[in-house]
Amino acid sequence: MKQLLNGKLTTGIGVLSIVGFILLLVGATEVSAQFRMGPQLEPEQAQAAWTLAAQGVANELGLSKEATSKLIDAYKAARESYQKVMSGMMEGGGGRGARQELIATEQGKLEKALKGFLSDEQAAKAMESLGTFSNESDRFLDVLAGFNLDEENLYKALALVCTYVVESSKAMSAAMANRDFQSMRTARETHKATLDGSLYKILTPIQLITWNRATAPRMRGGPRGG
Repeated sequence: MKQLLNGKLTTGIGVLSIVGFILLLVGATEVSAQFRMGPQLEPEQAQAAWTLAAQGVANELGLSKEATSKLIDAYKAARESYQKVMSGMMEGGGGRGARQELIATEQGKLEKALKGFLSDEQAAKAMESLGTFSNESDRFLDVLAGFNLDEENLYKALALVCTYVVESSKAMSAAMANRDFQSMRTARETHKATLDGSLYKILTPIQLITWNRATAPRMRGGPRGG
């Protein structure tokens, strides 16, 4: 009887471990999808958000007006292409491997376009944030656009969002490489808290309330947090 119970207990633990691993894997997939393929904006909002993202990077790189215009055009074209390709893939089906391959292809196209008018170093720097194709950052930028910030504070805010995107992307890539799926959510929450804290120095109290409500994590099938 004792051996039978031990056998059942061991089997039960094994099953729970497998179930737990699957749940963590699903959670990791949802976080990654939220980062790259989360809720999308309306076309006009998306175009405005992409423009802001490129302007923020151009400001950090100290680009001329001509180069800034080229960066905006290149990034908007890349995002449009990315959306079209990903939409087709989602309709036709495809696993994570296929999705990663498509992402890499679209990233390569953008990097090649950027190297047409930027130095290799500038292109690499720009790709750190723009190459993530993050719908989450689109949503953040859309919220900031509604605040009508003056130029100085706008560029400060754009730089903060850019840093968030870069650091979050690195953390999630590291978590996936180490199969440490729980840390993916933790990293995202930590970097988001840092972003929120930094924006306290830029936004008004009313704007902060709007920001926190609009950028709180969205749970699938449930209401927005905040």
